[in-house]
Amino acid sequence: MPDLRNEELIFLLADDDPDEHYLIHNAIQEVNKFAEIHSVYTGFQLFEFLFNKGIYEEMDNAKPHVIIADINMPILNGFDVIKTVKETPQLSDIIIYILTTSRREEDKVKALALGADGYYVKPNNFNELINIMNEIHGRVVGA
Repeated sequence: MPDLRNEELIFLLADDDPDEHYLIHNAIQEVNKFAEIHSVYTGFQLFEFLFNKGIYEEMDNAKPHVIIADINMPILNGFDVIKTVKETPQLSDIIIYILTTSRREEDKVKALALGADGYYVKPNNFNELINIMNEIHGRVVGA
């Protein structure tokens, strides 16, 4: 794991639900008010962001340290994201956590087998989401 300080952390959220972005963004901010957080709504947009293509072409996006992705997204799903990121040499060191509504054990096993660093089921309340983000943050910064 990289030796990171709070203010250096860059998160990329990939989820097709804007409400989820709002909640996850706020939960990350509760844990680390200095984090840089970016949002995309499909797996395809995630790769456009990472490679500065499409609507991100004019941006100089720093590579995120952590991707938090849902499994159920249009075009490229969370499994596609994990597989492609981990198989792309310049991206393979990015930490990936799945945060999804799927409680299916086979989804968790598949995500971890593809290279996800962790798998979480979206909680029903904000405090539980903060706890998840706190756990992810602690793992990433080595706390």
